Amino acid sequence: MMNLQYKDLKMTADFLKNLSLKGKESVHRMRVVKVLEEQNKKLAEEELELLKAFAEIDDQGELVQAQGGGFKIKEDKDKREFKQQQEELYQEYFTVGDKNLETALKTVEEIVNDYNEELSDKDAEAHFLLVESFENVEKKESAE
Repeated sequence: MMNLQYKDLKMTADFLKNLSLKGKESVHRMRVVKVLEEQNKKLAEEELELLKAFAEIDDQGELVQAQGGGFKIKEDKDKREFKQQQEELYQEYFTVGDKNLETALKTVEEIVNDYNEELSDKDAEAHFLLVESFENVEKKESAE
C-alpha cells in the first residue's frame, strides 16, 4: 500500500516514469504510475469544479480569464475561500491499495528502496515521499 497527498501525485508519478527500468519492474512501475495519473486527473477535474463555484462565468458558461492569467474570482473574500478549499483538497491523502496492485506496489517499493543514484530537487523530494509512504504503511500495519 502507498499513501500520498494529492499535491504530490504528479511529482511522484513523473519520478517513477523517468526511472530507467525494464521487464517486470517497468510493467509494475507503470501500473502504479497509471493509477497515480488517473487520480491526479480526477483531482484536476475536482479543482475545476471548485473553481467554478468561486469564479466569474460568462454568458456561454465559461470561466472568465483574468488579465494576468488564471481566472477572475467574484470577490476578494471568495479568493481566500477558494484558496483555502483548494489547499484542503491538495492536503488530502490518496491511498493506492487495490488488491490487484499488491505485487506491483511491492516491486515499486523495492525499486525505490534500492535506488542508489544521485538525486536533486523534485526527484529527491519525490523519492523521499515514496520511501516515507511505504515506511509509514509498514509502521501502521505492524502496529495493528
